[in-house]
Amino acid sequence: MKLAIVSRAENVSGKEIMTLELGEGLHASQLPVEFVTSFWNDGAFQQRLSSLGLPFKEIHLGAISATVNCDCVRMTLVQMLHLPALWSEYRRFLRESSPERIIHTSWHHMLLLWPFLKPQRDWFWIHEILPNKPQYRFVFQKLARSLVGFIAISQAVADSLKALGIEDSKIRVIYNGLRDPRSSELPERVGAARLKIGVVGQVESWKGHHDLLHAFARLSAKHPAAEVHIFGNASTTYGQEVKQHVMSLGLSERVFWHGFVEDRSTIYQDMNICVVPSNFDEPFGLVAVEAGFFELPVLANRCGGLPEIVEDQKTGFLVEPRDLTQLADRLDELLSSAPLRHSMGQAGRAKVERLFGRERFVMEFVHLMNQSVG
Repeated sequence: MKLAIVSRAENVSGKEIMTLELGEGLHASQLPVEFVTSFWNDGAFQQRLSSLGLPFKEIHLGAISATVNCDCVRMTLVQMLHLPALWSEYRRFLRESSPERIIHTSWHHMLLLWPFLKPQRDWFWIHEILPNKPQYRFVFQKLARSLVGFIAISQAVADSLKALGIEDSKIRVIYNGLRDPRSSELPERVGAARLKIGVVGQVESWKGHHDLLHAFARLSAKHPAAEVHIFGNASTTYGQEVKQHVMSLGLSERVFWHGFVEDRSTIYQDMNICVVPSNFDEPFGLVAVEAGFFELPVLANRCGGLPEIVEDQKTGFLVEPRDLTQLADRLDELLSSAPLRHSMGQAGRAKVERLFGRERFVMEFVHLMNQSVG
């Protein structure tokens, strides 16, 4: 069976990381796989494909948008000007590669490739929780007729598809999976001079940095050895707002900024607690899985796919979004008890090894692709 993965991948973030994990795993399983990507990119995704020995073809694959602002209108116009070239390039790819199964990672690019979708060949690997709105219901019910089905990365994503009227028989849930990012034994965390609270990912308003800082401010006097470490690009407007907020709370000497760090071990190795304070429905929660591999307790909001990863009071704590009192109370419990942090971290490691490892993830994809061929 020959497989193709179509990913616009202008840069590398959560979805692209998982696409690379899948591609590398399929390649290691000796399943032929080829990628289709966009000419419009920063080069990072394509460089990683090359380093992994994964073949790819670049075409004029962008997106169209109904949002009325200068950037979106310009993007849509450029894409429409290149639509004939895109169709010609994709038609040539299909003719030369003849993939038996195609996995698409973005519904925006599927709108552009709609004339080429086949209900016996094409799957949509969906990484978003979709809003229950009439326009989404209309588009996705139409798309469903042109696809074998949808591969949801969590039950929360699957439920959003069902809310749009997609039949159960068209939906499969395959949890994302990672190759174990730990390359060595963990350092001794008990008795460390500092207690490091980490938050990892995009520094944007929906990620809840303000909430974590407010909760930490309530506890900073009680836990003088505790620090907050923020990993992620803070050059955004919101990032500057968060830095000002840190100063206004008097936490400048207790909050540390690390920017974007690619190496997972550098991020998690010395961390004591991982907090995922997202205020929106995270489709999955990759950071919570990564933290689990490093035996860290995870304090997360009860929203989206996070409750499928974090088991409340066993591998960490779940709190209600924007409930600062609850967030501070659970953070206090973790900071106050090394045995609690250790037991939750151990349970978290066991869970992610069982449910979110790459071997399981890749084998489920292989099984589904082979099954659908038959």
